[in-house]
Amino acid sequence: MLSVENIDLHYGAAQALKNVSLTAEVGKVTCVMGRNGVGKTSTLRAVVGQHPVSAGKIFWNGEDVSKLAAHARAKRGIAVVPQGREIFSLLSVKENLETGYACVPRKDRTVPETIF
Repeated sequence: MLSVENIDLHYGAAQALKNVSLTAEVGKVTCVMGRNGVGKTSTLRAVVGQHPVSAGKIFWNGEDVSKLAAHARAKRGIAVVPQGREIFSLLSVKENLETGYACVPRKDRTVPETIF
C-alpha cells in the first residue's frame, strides 16, 4: 500500500504542493485528477523520488521511503509509467509495466495478475 501523508514540495522558493495526502490500496484503483498546474505531476515526482519533499512522509508497505533515492524506490516497486508518449507503443500494458523492473532482480520481475 502507498500512503502519502501531508507532503510539501518546493521548486526553489515556489511551493508546488502543500499538505497533500493520499492512499493507494492494493486491489483498488486510485486516481489523481485535476486541471493543469494543480500538482498532479509534482505529486508523482515526489512519490517516485524524482524530487524531494520539503515536509511530510511517503510510506510504501509501511516503510518510510521519503528519503530514499529514486533507484531505491524503483527496487521496491515504485515507478511511474508515462502515458501518451507512445514510448513503447508496440508493447502491451503489462510489457510496458515490466520495462520498469530492469533494476529489480530477475526473480522479482513480475506484474501481479490482479491488476489486469
